[in-house]
This record gives sequence, C-alpha cells and structure tokens, in this order.
Amino acid sequence: MMFKKSLAAVAVLAAFAGSSYAADVTMYGVVDTGLLYTHTKADVGLVVDQNSFNGSAKDDSFTMESGTNSSTRFGLRGTEDLGNGLKVGFKLENGFSADSGELGEDRLFGREASLNVSGGFGTIYMGRMGTLVSDTGSVGFYGAMASAFGSGWSDNIAGHTAVMADYTSRLDNVITYVSPEFAGTTIYAQYAMGGDDGGAENKSNTDRYAALGAEWKAGAFDLGALVDWTNKSTDSGALVNDPNIEDAWTFNLAGSYDCGFAKTFLAVQYFKDARDAAGILDGIGIYDKDVLGEAAVKFTKAVFATTGYGVHLSTAFDALGGSWKAGIGYMDGDVDVADVDLIDGDIKAYSASVGYEYALSKRTTIYTGAGYLKRELDFTVADVIGGNGKAEGYDVTLGLVHRF
Repeated sequence: MMFKKSLAAVAVLAAFAGSSYAADVTMYGVVDTGLLYTHTKADVGLVVDQNSFNGSAKDDSFTMESGTNSSTRFGLRGTEDLGNGLKVGFKLENGFSADSGELGEDRLFGREASLNVSGGFGTIYMGRMGTLVSDTGSVGFYGAMASAFGSGWSDNIAGHTAVMADYTSRLDNVITYVSPEFAGTTIYAQYAMGGDDGGAENKSNTDRYAALGAEWKAGAFDLGALVDWTNKSTDSGALVNDPNIEDAWTFNLAGSYDCGFAKTFLAVQYFKDARDAAGILDGIGIYDKDVLGEAAVKFTKAVFATTGYGVHLSTAFDALGGSWKAGIGYMDGDVDVADVDLIDGDIKAYSASVGYEYALSKRTTIYTGAGYLKRELDFTVADVIGGNGKAEGYDVTLGLVHRF
C-alpha cells in the first residue's frame, strides 16, 4: 500500500514539474524534527454505594517527533490569470512525519486539496481544507490570531485550543468564501457538506458544519470574531432509537495588540453542546474504541454534551536574539447527557506554556519550549455513582525547522 502511495506521489509531482513552464506552479514545504520529553500522570476515583475505588498511572517518555513547532508538510500551489480580473488557483498539501517518512492521514493530500476562483468579488474555495476556526491552510484565519502558539506546539505546550471546545481542523467537501478587504475588514463564510465516516453529503446521517467570521485590522490592533455550528449526525449508533442530539455551537472572540516591543493576544470562547472540550472526555477513555468498540464510541459521542467557556492569554516578544512566546489558559464547563437528567459532570482545564525560537537563517529556525496542562472531571450518576478524574502532564522540547 505504501509503495502504491509513493508511486502516486511521484507521478503527481512529475506531472506538475513537466507543466510548470506553462503555469505559475510552486512546490514548497516545511520539515520540523525535534526531541520531546513528556511526563504524564492520571488519577481516577470512583464511589459506588459508599464503596471507593481509586487508581493512578504515570508515564515518562523521550522521543523524536515531527511537527512539534510547525507541521511537517510539502505541497503544490499555482494560479492562472484568466483576464478581466479573474484568477483560478489550486493548493495540494500533504502532511508527513519527518522522523519516519510516513504519509499523513492515509491520504496523498490530507492537509488540503482545494480549487479557488478569485476576482473583485473575493475568493471562493472548494475542496478539502482547514476550518475557519483553525490555524491551518488557506482559510483558517482565527487560530493564528487567537494565540501566540496558535493551536499549540505539542500536547502540553498548548495554545488556546487546550482550554476550549474540541474542533476538527480540516473537513472534506467544503465551500468557503473570503471577501475582499474593506476598511480593514475581511468577511469569511464556510459550509462543509459532510460525507466523512460513511455518511452521505448533505444528509442527516453525517455531520455538517458552518461558520461565519470577520477580522478587522487597524494599526496595532487585530480583532476577530467567529461563530460556528455543527449539525450533528443523527446516526449515533444506537440499536433502537437515537437520542435527541443537540447541535453544537461555539462563539469566539479574539484580539491582539502590538505595542512594538511585544504583541499580546486574548481569546475567549463560549461553547454549547460540544462533544468534548479540552480533550477531557477523550483523555479519560470515555471515547476509547479499543475498550468500547467503534459503534459504542459513536453513540457515546452523540449523547454526551459539554457547555462552558474558555479563555487564553498569551504574548510574543523579542529578546536574547530570538522570539519568545508565553501563554496561560483556563476552561470551565458542564457535562450532561442529551434529554436525560442522569449525569451531572463538571470539567476544568488549566494550561501554561513558554517557547523560544532563534532564526539561524531566513529558512531555518531552532526552537525550544516547555508546557504544563491539567484536566479535571467530577461527575455523579443518578446520585448513586460518583467519580473524578485528573490528568496532568508537562512537555520539554528542542528541535529544528527548515522551510523550502
């Protein structure tokens, strides 16, 4: 299978290389390889009819990793001028692991595969691409302006997403509109038809996604607002009747101010009926396919919902010949089950991160960083069962990024 993927990649690259004289086509990429030390510890407690059960586990690892600071990738992009102010462009981008050479996401162009048309009206994109709330690809504008770390470097060197509702960074079958800039303002709109995980496009048995956002720039200020909505699939995996699945919403506001010697970022989010937040339910094994099976996990994700808020404050500044980043975050939320007054849960998350980047050249940067992340869950089930879980960890990393 890997040999066939490699042949396909070579064939695609050869085809574009042969036509590059006739069109504006560019090949580009990023290679990020580093060393990562991670310490994690988890404690779980359960009380059933006044009987207590407790357990804990911890782990330390020292590994070579790819894409800790910047996602390792290669891509092709190009444009054709059609005249009368119209252009057609494309972007094909693949993620891979620099430490093993393995292709990412079992796809040749899993990071982005899009076609766009632009003119005086703005730009319309179609294909697989990043969501507006992310910091990836051609249209993911919000994540990069919400935190100095973006969506984060590693699991514990975290950006704003570690204290906010979980999201999918890329989707298939997406249409996105980006307006021309007017008075410093750019408008974004996006709709994803679904079609992943065996569902059908624009049908109720698949998740569909929509987002509307805006960014305003004026001098040292950069402000952004975004609302997104997930129309959850009605195919929960239930054997008899599906639960009443509430659609998920997030309301996001972020801003930054560059005072010259430092740039400060603030991001806040209110989330409602999200499947998870800060990876807490996933992190304590509620969504463990190996234990529950795929159908049970699908059902569990459908019936659990989290509602709450998150806030993240970060800064970036130059010192000691390089660029520093630092950030802290907090999240508080509630967990319940759709249409069932059975489970009452409370979730919290705390994060702190620091990073340093030193440019060896215009294309090569060395980086180091450290981060701490703590997640907590307390719950009761029908006032009979009570439990709590706490997971915390820290990362320390050192690596090198080269861009071409």
